[in-house]
Amino acid sequence: MKTTIVTAVAIVQLAVAGPAALFKRQQFDFDAVLNAPSPTATAPPVIPVNSTSSYSVDTASIAASISSEVTIVATASITGSSASAASTLDPPSSSAAVQKRGLESTTCSTSYTSFTSLCSTSGTTETHTHSQPITMCSTSSSSTSIATSSSSVSSSITSSSSPSSSSVSLSKTLSQSSVTTTSSSSTACPTQSEAGTYCGFINPEDACAPQPTAYGPTVTPDIVAAFEAYQPFHDDAINAQTPSGYVEVFKDLNASTSANSYLTYETLTSYDVATCAKFCDDTELCTAFNIYIERDPSVNPTSNGTTLANVGWGTDCPNPSSVTNYKCSLWGSSINAASATNYGQWRDEFQVVIVASNGYDKTNSTTPPPQTGWGEPQPCSGGGISAGGSYWMSSTFYPGPFDTSLCAIYAEAQTAQNKKAAQQKGATSYVPCNMFNAYTVYKSGVAQGTYCQLFDAVLDDSWASFAGAWSGSDYFDVQSSWTYALSELDDGKL
Repeated sequence: MKTTIVTAVAIVQLAVAGPAALFKRQQFDFDAVLNAPSPTATAPPVIPVNSTSSYSVDTASIAASISSEVTIVATASITGSSASAASTLDPPSSSAAVQKRGLESTTCSTSYTSFTSLCSTSGTTETHTHSQPITMCSTSSSSTSIATSSSSVSSSITSSSSPSSSSVSLSKTLSQSSVTTTSSSSTACPTQSEAGTYCGFINPEDACAPQPTAYGPTVTPDIVAAFEAYQPFHDDAINAQTPSGYVEVFKDLNASTSANSYLTYETLTSYDVATCAKFCDDTELCTAFNIYIERDPSVNPTSNGTTLANVGWGTDCPNPSSVTNYKCSLWGSSINAASATNYGQWRDEFQVVIVASNGYDKTNSTTPPPQTGWGEPQPCSGGGISAGGSYWMSSTFYPGPFDTSLCAIYAEAQTAQNKKAAQQKGATSYVPCNMFNAYTVYKSGVAQGTYCQLFDAVLDDSWASFAGAWSGSDYFDVQSSWTYALSELDDGKL
């Protein structure tokens, strides 16, 4: 069955106080990442679904939403012709950067915008919530050595990340216990079938309802220990061939990947690594996949006294017989053994467990897609550009898969707002975003989302020196760092 995605948006804003001061040489907001609630879809759904799913980004809807909500001007200390010459300058050393920027005091506050997605599958809907941090910072300096230009719309360095209230629309497969899906039944119906009944359609979340067809062998005795020790499962993982273009990052684990960068998944009819790789190759933003074998219940485990309606399957089946599912999950970031943290769960008295989990990754050999109006993406071998100093305009963080289109939309919306504000003031120039840097932030080895940095000048790879840093006991590092410069640079003149 084909999954069709429909997205609706609801906005909720929660104010969160940011730190009194950030690192003086880095425009990286640790709190924006640390305090960002993870998407509720960070792994495949608990209840398996036999379906062909798809993941796509509704760019037009996102663009309209961000454009309507970016209402604050973002500027930089160095603008105009001085900024245009930045590509010919070497990045400052650590000590020079401090001297150049003077004694700075940066104050920030972070709020969160939540938006809700609705997924439609075979006539039923499911709800899924995402949150996006909004960081607003202002920086003042006592130094008079900072170069300035009359083209600056604002006299202070003020950054607005993505909008303070956002209606971002993303189309994606959803998961967790909120999923409601139907699968076909072989039972003939004398009248028109109704979803959620046992006649014509089966809702796998109904009490004791049969679960979707599984294709793996039945393990006897039907206990967890026997399933985990079943050698043919481990042989599947150990003997699997790494598909072309990928590298194997873990093998035969008893846990599957869970991370913010989850995209979608499908059930397979066998331990077919090649089919899983093709699914990734054909899916937008996918750069890694996880194939594994899962012990699942044959019917929805339910105990007497449940509030679930009895639609004909009974209400007392807390520990049913098991079935074996082959699963293929897709990820919009690199994965590794550190991301394999899903060891299964209890469904009533039935224990779900995972074996033969292999991970394959092509992130390091994948170039992100081009963005309309921007030049070809350029890799940053040294990390992120978080020391752009006086050329930096603003930044934001999007939990989820690595998606450079979000940064492009954010950059264009910020330029449009700056231009509008300048026109309203009767100014002769505005501060444009001529380049953005997009990269994936990892916390202790697990992908968190896309970080966007905006600059009014085009900076080369030598400026990309932020490889990572500690915040308390958490280590944040940067991967998949890319820059995009406008195809036609904007001089900011009106």
